[in-house]
Amino acid sequence: MISKHPNETTLVEYVSGAMSTAPCISVTAHLKFCNQCSGTVEALGFLGGDLLESLEKEDVSEELFDKVMECIDKGTHATKLKEPARTIDPVASGLPEFVRNLLPAEELQWKNLTNGLEVAGISVGEKDYELSLHRISPGGKAPEHKHSGTEITVVLRGSFSDEDGLYQPGDFLVRNKGDVHRPYAGRNEECVCLSVLEAPIKLTGIRKVLNPFLSFSPS
Repeated sequence: MISKHPNETTLVEYVSGAMSTAPCISVTAHLKFCNQCSGTVEALGFLGGDLLESLEKEDVSEELFDKVMECIDKGTHATKLKEPARTIDPVASGLPEFVRNLLPAEELQWKNLTNGLEVAGISVGEKDYELSLHRISPGGKAPEHKHSGTEITVVLRGSFSDEDGLYQPGDFLVRNKGDVHRPYAGRNEECVCLSVLEAPIKLTGIRKVLNPFLSFSPS
């Protein structure tokens, strides 16, 4: 059962189009699991439509109207012709189709962060956030770390827990600057999460000597 959801402010930003690419992807991934938030987004969309209807109409030139319609027509044709890449990475099996379509056709470039924890970056043309997949082996532990900025995590498969609770597929977890935690994967299945980082994490304890080697790569 999903216990962690985006707050109302996040959903309003999502519907209004005010959200950057990577956070927008994280909300969309959550919506693939959550009927409750999908219903809220639909209601917000209808509300936005009603507000637009209430605004005074402005006349536009025929030239501007023709340009807008031309752009729409080009975008429609491009959408029809574009086929999403089908990744061959075995970790993608069982993930939501929306997430699989973001992945490159070749295998992902997985990097070992610690024993049992790997990360693979996803390039979506993002300038401010790092978007990636994390996987923790069954029963594996991530190192305790401190956040230097906001992190959004959406559980895609399996489960993990930390000092604050248990998180399962669809859960949308937000960590803020200064938060410290240590995730543990469930013992029966590896945990795969979609992660959005605003700033690099900082390892704590004896592992902090590795901090200069941790990368942060918006792309």
